[in-house]
Amino acid sequence: MAPMPFVQALERALDILEAFSPQNYELGITELSQRVNLSPPTVSRLVQTLVARGYLTQNPENKKYRLSFKFLDFTAVIHAGMDLYQVCIPVLGRLRDKLKETVYIDVMDGDERVCAISFPGIHAVRTVVPVGQRSPLYAGADSRMLLASLDVREIDDYLERVEFMVFTANTITDKQKLREVVMKSREMDMSISVSEFHPGSACVSVPIRDYSAKVVGVLSVSFPDSRADLATFLYYARAVSQAATDISTAMGFKGRVGPPDPSSLTSYIEDFLERGTS
Repeated sequence: MAPMPFVQALERALDILEAFSPQNYELGITELSQRVNLSPPTVSRLVQTLVARGYLTQNPENKKYRLSFKFLDFTAVIHAGMDLYQVCIPVLGRLRDKLKETVYIDVMDGDERVCAISFPGIHAVRTVVPVGQRSPLYAGADSRMLLASLDVREIDDYLERVEFMVFTANTITDKQKLREVVMKSREMDMSISVSEFHPGSACVSVPIRDYSAKVVGVLSVSFPDSRADLATFLYYARAVSQAATDISTAMGFKGRVGPPDPSSLTSYIEDFLERGTS
């Protein structure tokens, strides 16, 4: 079967929309032209169409463009079909208020973990995990918990094809070591990390399961590594496990998620802290 033809104008319009990011949320015609490799007149015509349809809006002060709130309509449509989103909001709110740290839910998108929902911490010193943030499946507790949810063959396939990037001094790039850590996370039904993806950020992650016991997401707490001691890890791990269990139960899962027993959890965290890395 011959490949379907691409619609060039649509591709170009999508390139323009994808040029915006949290770091570059306002762009002018010249900047967009450079980013999408199109002439300014072509970009201007496409931008005006996107403005007319409500997808872009112009800042009257600097004449630059930004994405409009119309994209929130799509978010609402996506969330309307997500049972996970429906049931987790009150649980996330209670967990954030209890821990006062940033709590969030990730889902898997290809070979990446993407943050779907995030409640920012209320401590004066806190970490930030924005909605839409992505990371590879090997970097950090949240990503690795998603990787651990795959079957063993899929995990090995991933480890064979992945090309590692070093984000911090604690990023695990040795495949054998990473496999051991992933298998441990799989055994414990929990993953922990310190400064693997973002320097200065610690994390505890627990899977969320649906009625079929399938992992549909990961619930995590992120906090500054200055608070990453045994007592804090234990307290946060228990709280996140209970919250993940509450969400999983609401989705029809019969059982508990998280470490099998208190002694296993304590040994897991003590061993992690002794080794100084996941």
